[in-house]
Amino acid sequence: MHAEQVSEKPRNLVLGLLLCGAFTTACAQSNHNLHAKLVSGFYQDDKISVRIPAIWNATIDAQTINGDPYPRGLALRNGQYILRLCTDCAQVSGIVGGRFSEIADLVQPWYRDDPGAKPVPCGQPEIHRTSTLLDRVDFWYRRDIAHPSNMDADDCHEPRTTATVWYGSYFAERCPHSVARGHDCGGSFLHIHWLTDRRADDPFDEMVIALTYDTTNLDMLPSRDDRELNQVLQEATMIVRSVHFRKQD
Repeated sequence: MHAEQVSEKPRNLVLGLLLCGAFTTACAQSNHNLHAKLVSGFYQDDKISVRIPAIWNATIDAQTINGDPYPRGLALRNGQYILRLCTDCAQVSGIVGGRFSEIADLVQPWYRDDPGAKPVPCGQPEIHRTSTLLDRVDFWYRRDIAHPSNMDADDCHEPRTTATVWYGSYFAERCPHSVARGHDCGGSFLHIHWLTDRRADDPFDEMVIALTYDTTNLDMLPSRDDRELNQVLQEATMIVRSVHFRKQD
């Protein structure tokens, strides 16, 4: 079940954002060999293709190394919301599906001082079916004033409000789809071979699809009943549902 995955296995053309941000020290790795093209509202790389809704601002998501940009996938922005389809993001833990700490910067970059100490997500997960292949995993956080976070113990960073707020989302392979193949169920990383119904010679040929909120102030995170948040979650789900996963040679 995804709930077990969440508890056990929890990464500049780039919006001016680094994929490994100020809050975290762990992040997804890149192979630096992705061929990406963005033209007239249509994005394509070696693993996916997708048409981009007009209300989302699209850029090629890249990591700059020694002054040179290396494409990692697609970044879509709607206000403060950022949906990343990081098709060149891969894990280094050696665990099928990876650890959440390896994708945390794409989901909840504010979450802990040391993600390596507690490599599990902050907030309670809720799972929503996206398609026959994918689920959307949303995290919701509510501060418990009787049990405040202990930063010395690498507990979760939390807002001052006691309202339930959104702590980011990512897309995971649907468990029935994985179990039918005898593979690990869910996980933080997606596998292009599994999504295109091919047996993978390399089980770590991976990617990440995640939605986050661009802020360093946790009091700015949207609450559960925020209309814009719920609209964005629906739009992001529709975008991901429309992604064409390209079969690999």
